[in-house]
Amino acid sequence: MEEIVTLALSGRGLEAWEKFYHPDAEKIDLDGISIQGKEKVIAANQTLLGNITEVRTFVHAGTVVKGSRSFIVWDVDFDVKDLGTINTVEVCIQDWQDGQIIKERFFA
Repeated sequence: MEEIVTLALSGRGLEAWEKFYHPDAEKIDLDGISIQGKEKVIAANQTLLGNITEVRTFVHAGTVVKGSRSFIVWDVDFDVKDLGTINTVEVCIQDWQDGQIIKERFFA
């Protein structure tokens, strides 16, 4: 878990996604839309990052791991083209299978 956080904070999200997403990964972001399949999830993540126009805060606020589920808390404040400002504390809940993330959901 620590490696994912370190990679994200150092701007190496793609490396983390390639390494840790299961081929059958599903991601449900704050908008509630389900994206299925590692390649589609990575593409959606890259699109979001490419549309960020300003970052004021991106801080890891905590992590809990219990069995095959992890919770990562992020404090974020950034602007996204066509979406506006996202300023919230969000929780990323990850379900793991075979050492990779099979399902990832975000709540704010």
